[in-house]
Amino acid sequence: MNYRLLILLALALVAVAVWLTLAPRHAEPVAAQASGPAAADQGYSALEAQVIETGADGLPLYTLHAHRVQQTPDTDIINLTTVHMTSRDSAGGQWQGRSDTAVVQQDSSQIDLAGAIDMTGTFAGNSHPAHILTDKLHVDTQTEIIRTRSAVTLTWAGVLAETRGLVVSVKDQTASLEAGVHGQVAQ
Repeated sequence: MNYRLLILLALALVAVAVWLTLAPRHAEPVAAQASGPAAADQGYSALEAQVIETGADGLPLYTLHAHRVQQTPDTDIINLTTVHMTSRDSAGGQWQGRSDTAVVQQDSSQIDLAGAIDMTGTFAGNSHPAHILTDKLHVDTQTEIIRTRSAVTLTWAGVLAETRGLVVSVKDQTASLEAGVHGQVAQ
C-alpha cells in the first residue's frame, strides 16, 4: 500500500508541476498593445515661443519670437502670429522687424511675413538704416534677399520712396524699386 500512496503522491506532484508551468502568469502588468494604424501627426502649438534657425557656424541666422506658434499637422509648415523677427546677414548686418503673421517651413531659410510689417536693417559698414513698411514680405536668409510685390514705403539714407514692389539684396547692399516709384529726398 505504501507504493500506491507514493505513486499517487508522485502523480500529484507532477500534476502540480505541470499546472505551475503551463498556467498563465500575472506577476507583471500586461502592456497595452496598439491595434490599427498609428495616429496621425497632430502638429504642435505653443504660446510666447521662438523659432530659431542656425547657420553652419551654430549662430542664429534668424529668430522668430511669436505670441503663438503652430505647426500644421502632417507638414513642416509653421504658422506664427504677432511676430518679431531678428536676423543677421553674412557680413554682420542686423535686421529686425514686426509683422502680424509669418509662415515658415521647418529647417528652411524662407520666411513669409504678412500683415502690418515694419522692418529695419543696417547693411554692414553703413550707418544709415533702411526702413521698410509693407503688408507682405518674403525673406530668404540663405540668399539674403528681401522682396515684396505689394505697395511699400522705403526710407533709407534720407530718401523716402513709395513704390509697388521692392527687392533688397542685403549681400550686395542694394534696393531695387519695381514700379510706380514716388519719392522725396530729405536734406
